Amino acid sequence: STGVTSGLTRMKNFFDRFPPFPTRYVVVAPDEDRNKVVKEANKPQFADLNTKFFPYSAVEELYALCQKRKIRGVTEEFLDCYMETIVN
Repeated sequence: STGVTSGLTRMKNFFDRFPPFPTRYVVVAPDEDRNKVVKEANKPQFADLNTKFFPYSAVEELYALCQKRKIRGVTEEFLDCYMETIVN
């Protein structure tokens, strides 16, 4: 899998090179990588991304719910329930 820092660097490059548009910058990673994601995302060079963390366990939980209830689409607000805003 992609390292946290290199992933954030690619997101930052995208953020810096394109005109502003509504998007979210999300790191999807193993639960045990949370502290590393928080540490890296809060570095000054990445702070303006307002990064969210979407742990694998939450992805699995959401997938299971969608399969069980035959959910075909979700809103951004619903997805936000599974993500953690990690920038201080």
